[in-house]
Amino acid sequence: MATKFFTIVLSMLALLAMPISTAAAQGSNLNVPPERITDAEKIWEQELHIYEMRRGGDMGYYLSLANPGYMAWPAPADVPLSYKQLSARIGDGQLMEAGERITVTKKGLSFEGDTARAFFDTHRTQRAGGQAVDERFENIHVWVKRDEDWRLVANMSRAVDENRQRLGNPTINRVVE
Repeated sequence: MATKFFTIVLSMLALLAMPISTAAAQGSNLNVPPERITDAEKIWEQELHIYEMRRGGDMGYYLSLANPGYMAWPAPADVPLSYKQLSARIGDGQLMEAGERITVTKKGLSFEGDTARAFFDTHRTQRAGGQAVDERFENIHVWVKRDEDWRLVANMSRAVDENRQRLGNPTINRVVE
């Protein structure tokens, strides 16, 4: 049990859902075994739809994919947020404003039984509301297959600079003037 928890914690790097540039999100299934291509396509389809919905400020689809025990650790948070905490923040409108511009680049997708880990980078150039920024993140979403549906169980994101060096304080990002 502890090993499974440790594996999930170590594999978390995901990001709270953000809109994407679909051009950067296209590509192969990143060395996914042939027998998992259908699963990989479904996961990436859901990932991309999460971010498309976020562009318009809608986090409902994202939450609908999350298991009740889901935890998210966005870069600016000091600790992971439970599903209840995350949905309360979203319900308060803290994450619902439209207008973000972000490019997503797939980095990898791995499977172990009914667990999948989707790795990707993001580069945000505009925050919701229109503020120009230069913010980069390394992310992971952890998925579990229940029946035929892939459900989110965890995510984590960390802020990095343009050279992929971790930022000491992820809440401090460069605003473009």
